[in-house]
Amino acid sequence: MDEDYFGMGSNRIKKKNLFDDDVSEDAVRSSIKTSIVDKDDISFADHFDPGPKVSESNRSHLPKPDLSSLATPASKTRPTLGHETKTLSNAATFGGASRAIEFGHNRSHSLTIGGGLSLAAPTLPDTQFSSSSASLQSIDKVAAASPHGYEKFSASSTSLQSIDKVDVEKMQQEIQSLKRSLLGAKKDRWMKQPVEDTLRRILKGEPFSLEMYKSLADKLALLDQAVSLHDGNAIMMAVLFLQKTVTRHIFTRELLQRPVAANHYLDYLKAHFDFPEYINTLILLGRTEEAAICKYQLALPSSDVAVKVSKLKDCLRSHFQADSALSNDASLVQEYVDLLERQRPIDESDAGLEASGRSALFKDFPRKRSLIDMPVVTTLYYCCLYHYDLGENSLASPAALRKRHQISDKQFIWTAIGARAKLRQWRDVEAILTTKGWFGSTKLKAAIGFDKVVAILHRNGAPPDILQKYLAMIDNLEQRLSFAKKVSCQIAVIDALVALKNRAELEQLASKLDRYSKEGLYAFDILNTSTIKWK
Repeated sequence: MDEDYFGMGSNRIKKKNLFDDDVSEDAVRSSIKTSIVDKDDISFADHFDPGPKVSESNRSHLPKPDLSSLATPASKTRPTLGHETKTLSNAATFGGASRAIEFGHNRSHSLTIGGGLSLAAPTLPDTQFSSSSASLQSIDKVAAASPHGYEKFSASSTSLQSIDKVDVEKMQQEIQSLKRSLLGAKKDRWMKQPVEDTLRRILKGEPFSLEMYKSLADKLALLDQAVSLHDGNAIMMAVLFLQKTVTRHIFTRELLQRPVAANHYLDYLKAHFDFPEYINTLILLGRTEEAAICKYQLALPSSDVAVKVSKLKDCLRSHFQADSALSNDASLVQEYVDLLERQRPIDESDAGLEASGRSALFKDFPRKRSLIDMPVVTTLYYCCLYHYDLGENSLASPAALRKRHQISDKQFIWTAIGARAKLRQWRDVEAILTTKGWFGSTKLKAAIGFDKVVAILHRNGAPPDILQKYLAMIDNLEQRLSFAKKVSCQIAVIDALVALKNRAELEQLASKLDRYSKEGLYAFDILNTSTIKWK
């Protein structure tokens, strides 16, 4: 084969890719003109003109090649993977030999013309060769529209490559940084850090580890340093770590020596509703009264009376009665248990009686609510209202309730008079106030004072004659007159004015009264009596 034909001889022209980024349009034209054998001209018009014949003997038959096929898509089908080469069907023949114009999938394409001229097709983006509608613009149109189009495309490709390179470098740097951090964390996990550094991490919310503090001295140093910093989170971290890693005896002993840490731990247990541990810790710390009160408060919310009584008995037995210092409180808890055990059967019995409708008393004065969990005085009022006549051996007896719970005379009289006055049982009121004197005599006596008795009776609608009877028992005349006026008992007012020998005020009162009424006749009779020495 002829070496000059393929450009392999001594006079071969150096091939140059006319589609490189640094080759302009003028350079392309100049290179083509100078590279044609025998000074043949090649034009980049719309139709490629090979110029004058290279040789009359062997080139007269050559047709004019059409380079517009360079703008024709290599294939309408979807490109296959790999670097396959698509050969255009129309080949240009120069110098008696045919040259195929080839386009690769992802590589530069070249056109070899004549004795070694190489036209390199640019590598276009993959989007230009999409399977749907891949098309190439003609070289002349691209060059005419934008003479520097290839330079711009090359610059944009270079900038994209530089951006990708920067992103990759950043990602590699971040990966290296994360690797270093991971290695440092692994090393720190198995190395005992100074207490101050660990506490600093806790205060700043940074990752920390307490696993390497193995000895009791290190754990206590951590706890003492946290207490000195007055930070609750650090104290709780140290306390919980100590609690999980030492025995119960050592933990309690160290908490006894550190009240601040103990209080934080107790507050932590209470906030997390760990009441069994909270009570046990209080007992171990010697704070039995707080443990007993906590256990008592936990028993109170129970709605079931039987469950509440059971819990209270357990609290009484395990806390109040076990500590001699709580003996007074133990008696109060015991009374409360007895009161609940008394209220429960009374309430159940009266509820059934009221529902049956056989009791007229419950019809006239229906119950407003259950008796369960009522105070002692309220229970006494209930029993005086509904079960006043029961014997002392009955649970609902007011006398039995008074005796068991040591109700004072003032409390009993006030409560019983109010209950019986509500039912308008005036004889029961008198019986409550009657006491035996010397030699079997009886008299009226009120531990709360007859002024309080009059106020209770008046509030419950007592008639004037009942009020007059107990107003007369008030020793202080001025007080008697004042109370008589308050309750509008005119007979008592007249008697008080007579006792005070105040004729002027009595005459003024008589002038306001109806002369023929009971009070008017009584006042005028007294004024007409000459036996009274007036002031």
